[in-house]
Amino acid sequence: MKEFLVEPKGTTYKELLDLAFSICDELLLVKRDQLDLNKNAEEFIEDIKPYIKEIRKQDEWPGTTLLGHYANVYYLYCNQELKEVLIRKTERLYQWLSPELLEDICFLKNGEVWLATVTHEKIGVIMTEDPDEINKLRGIGGIIIS
Repeated sequence: MKEFLVEPKGTTYKELLDLAFSICDELLLVKRDQLDLNKNAEEFIEDIKPYIKEIRKQDEWPGTTLLGHYANVYYLYCNQELKEVLIRKTERLYQWLSPELLEDICFLKNGEVWLATVTHEKIGVIMTEDPDEINKLRGIGGIIIS
């Protein structure tokens, strides 16, 4: 299944995060070199520091390839504490935008993309063939696939 998401918001977004954190072991967030962050984003980076696995300088990540620019891609461990930080800071999937936050949240399961977003374009894609995961996605009220 490779399906595009209409933006999950509120309870639907929280249920999607619950599912992603129960399935995935890693997530990534992006800070593009050419975009500045505000105080809110700087505070968010402080909040996620304990969960950072590594930060890589990259010119591409799922859904995006930069031309002539780079970004810091934050790789984070999925756990309950990090999920709570995300829920406190965001209410919808495509809210991950500079200068307020890092961008393009992406969840990985065993090194493979499970959920990728391109937040500036309001694109979210879930990639799974697992029937149990598909049923759980269908069970989230408000998930709309276009």
